[in-house]
Amino acid sequence: MLAVGGIEVRGLHGVHPQERETGNRFSVDVEMRGSFERAAETDELADTVDYDAVAQSVREVNRRQTYRLIESFAGAIANELLDRFERIHGVRIRVRKLSVENLGPSAWTMVELSRRRA
Repeated sequence: MLAVGGIEVRGLHGVHPQERETGNRFSVDVEMRGSFERAAETDELADTVDYDAVAQSVREVNRRQTYRLIESFAGAIANELLDRFERIHGVRIRVRKLSVENLGPSAWTMVELSRRRA
């Protein structure tokens, strides 16, 4: 398993009009399962998944579209990673909305979603 955690983005995702106008902060964690054993032998980036490219993919999904639900946002990230990186066989995505005004000043919400390559 490979993981990249705490990828912070600001997006216009949310159900409420104010969220879609002013935006929210989100933190994204990505866990990836796949064929990474060869990289342990070769010490070559070409034999694994580039963490920078994974973080960039998350940022691209965030910029490309807005989502009403963090579930949809997480699903779009999962699909993007499975489509873009053939070495990844499965992903677990956690998206946290870091401020939820209705719940209190330090409240956050989170969704965790897993997907596997068909």
